[in-house]
Amino acid sequence: MLTPLLFEPITIGGLQIPNRITMPPMHANLGNKTDGITEAGHDFFIARAKGGFGLMGVGIIDSYYVEGASGPLEYFLDNDRHVKNYARLVKDITRHGGVPYAQIGIRRLFPVKLLHRDDRPTVADFSEEKILEMIQAVVDTAVRAAKAGFPAVDILGIGGSGHSIFTSQVFNNRTDKWGGSAENRIRFAVETVRAIKQALGETYPVFYRLHGSEFLEGGYGLEGAQFNARKLRDAGICFFNVSGGGHGAAVPQLTPNVPRESYAYLAREIKKVVDCPVAAANRNNRPEEAENLLRLGWADLVSLARQSLADAEWPNKVRAARFEDIRHCVACNECLDITVIKEKPIICLVNPRQSTANEVAEFTQSAEKKRVVVVGGGVAGLQMALTSAERGHKVTLFEKNGHLGGMWQLAAAPPGRGELFGFLEWLTRQALKAGVEIRLNTEATPELLAGEEADVIAVSTGSVPDIPDIPGKDGDNVMLATEALAGKGDIGEKVVIIGGGGIAIEAAPFLANRERLRPDIARFLTDYGAINEDDKWIFDKRGHQVTMTTRQNRIGGSVGSFTKWVLAKEVEHAGIDVKMGATVQEITPDGVIIEQDGKTELLPADTVLIASGLKPDRRLYEKIKGSNLAGEVHAIGLSDEPDHAALAVRDAFDLAMKI
Repeated sequence: MLTPLLFEPITIGGLQIPNRITMPPMHANLGNKTDGITEAGHDFFIARAKGGFGLMGVGIIDSYYVEGASGPLEYFLDNDRHVKNYARLVKDITRHGGVPYAQIGIRRLFPVKLLHRDDRPTVADFSEEKILEMIQAVVDTAVRAAKAGFPAVDILGIGGSGHSIFTSQVFNNRTDKWGGSAENRIRFAVETVRAIKQALGETYPVFYRLHGSEFLEGGYGLEGAQFNARKLRDAGICFFNVSGGGHGAAVPQLTPNVPRESYAYLAREIKKVVDCPVAAANRNNRPEEAENLLRLGWADLVSLARQSLADAEWPNKVRAARFEDIRHCVACNECLDITVIKEKPIICLVNPRQSTANEVAEFTQSAEKKRVVVVGGGVAGLQMALTSAERGHKVTLFEKNGHLGGMWQLAAAPPGRGELFGFLEWLTRQALKAGVEIRLNTEATPELLAGEEADVIAVSTGSVPDIPDIPGKDGDNVMLATEALAGKGDIGEKVVIIGGGGIAIEAAPFLANRERLRPDIARFLTDYGAINEDDKWIFDKRGHQVTMTTRQNRIGGSVGSFTKWVLAKEVEHAGIDVKMGATVQEITPDGVIIEQDGKTELLPADTVLIASGLKPDRRLYEKIKGSNLAGEVHAIGLSDEPDHAALAVRDAFDLAMKI
């Protein structure tokens, strides 16, 4: 074992916790009003209990359902049927060594989209009677949780929940005892805690998920969070899991551009003012970094939400020093887009088994060993090859390029997106360990495939640029944005990007910051006096002068909502001029001629990049489908509809499990 502090036991509210690794509740959509928690939800938690997580939050359990704001696939705990189902879950988690608690609260008072508007909703119109009704609903859920055997409950105080809304001066403009001052705004939470204690006894452990800062203009910061923590501790809270800002926050919380450990300081500051254990949350998923947070004394536990989704066995792998086998969360946010925006059960890009096969059951070998050929070395093709090999099949993967990764290589290229490369690295390493034969620089023609004697051929040839018919598109100053992201070609000082979708908003900051020193490098050079006064202009270097032009009135295209706004901010921070609602008329040697608001304008450019979208490359599949080259020929990720990469990876895993 390389991380001893992570595996030290700890006592919280009289509960003996086997290690310092906690899995907090997350938005998963694995419940419903009929059963409270589904079988898939039950297995989700059991897999992670088996994987070694110590303190495990079950939820979010919605105590006060608001039609049109809450989701119908939330967890519920409203009746004896629900109690019975959770009792089984509690028993099974405990049997595998985990310590469960029920996170309860008011999931939503208002629809998520309203929380981001300038004219945000407030709690001013709620009557005193309604407020007391909400508190009682949470208390009633706590009583049922205790009846189900949960040894503790946790109050959801973050993420646009009812308690976080009341606590916020941005959303709470009441002037009575429930608002108007910090003490009055925290009253809703304090009275909830006191009522639970009165119902279940003073010794019954009650936890709280706390914002360490709102990250909202006009919202509270560290001092406000410390004030809230002290008041909640006085009311009887015995454990705080400290998170960053919630819905409506103008600071990214979970995207790849958020440096790991960015928000651990919030837990550190809360820990200074309370005499109970505190967990640090958000992007602390590397074992050595998590261990260091404990060593520094910034937190007592490390909270891993989406990392527990990505790899149910993170604790067991860390204990065994199998760091190279960990499937790290790459902060793609596709899980949030699926659950919050599309309101579907959670899926994970890097862990397709979670939504496809039972994670609790033993991984099955195929009864019949087959010869499997995979065409295409992107993430979906690699997942198909890996899972097929793990099931005992003999697998060969063909990739026409001299490298693996396809478009995923480019997705990981822009500043702040490098975390995505970790999934490609993991897939490649695991595929090789599983015995996959990888042939690079080999185009899989029908003639080549005919000699492979394959039982199954899976075609995952990815996408190719969809180039619009623009006059001048074949000029010497024109290239594809994907080529720029791949580091190909000479790019001039002034760049115009045609397109405002995913590729465009990734290529633009990549080029605009191309010569910018990383902050840690700049700090190192400054601290050691490595740059003399005459050369300090190096700190101001950025990159190309970039202009984007798009027909749409917003940028981002089909990129998921939880990532799109962050990438748009990156475009803004990079100083990129964006021409929206503009139609490209022609590309000339001098630049791009556009029409915008009825006016024609030349956008000067040394280099013009086309980033007008992608289309599936179905050419090989169309040639060989229905042929006798193999008993089965399948296409993976070649849908005409743009969608999450997680779905293509899941489809690849699902296919491999069926052959």
